[in-house]
Amino acid sequence: QTYNAKKHPDVIQGKKTEDEILGEFLDTFEQHYSQNHPGSRDGQISLDEWNEYYNNVSMSIDRDDYFELMMNNTWNLDGKRVTKKGWGGE
Repeated sequence: QTYNAKKHPDVIQGKKTEDEILGEFLDTFEQHYSQNHPGSRDGQISLDEWNEYYNNVSMSIDRDDYFELMMNNTWNLDGKRVTKKGWGGE
């Protein structure tokens, strides 16, 4: 799946380019992972990078039910809501 930044608020306002937003998005996942896995930065988010990122996020959340709620709201893992792709539903 590809991240679409066309309708990101900073792109619309001309503050950043689509490539800058994409780079920031990828860095969110790759930054920590690459510290323990040199040479792993490749511009793609692997399952290992995704899992490590959210493992680190989960450590800062006291309750499992709140973490589950956050993950479902962010990624619709339970499939309960209809989602739109990207910022503009494209």
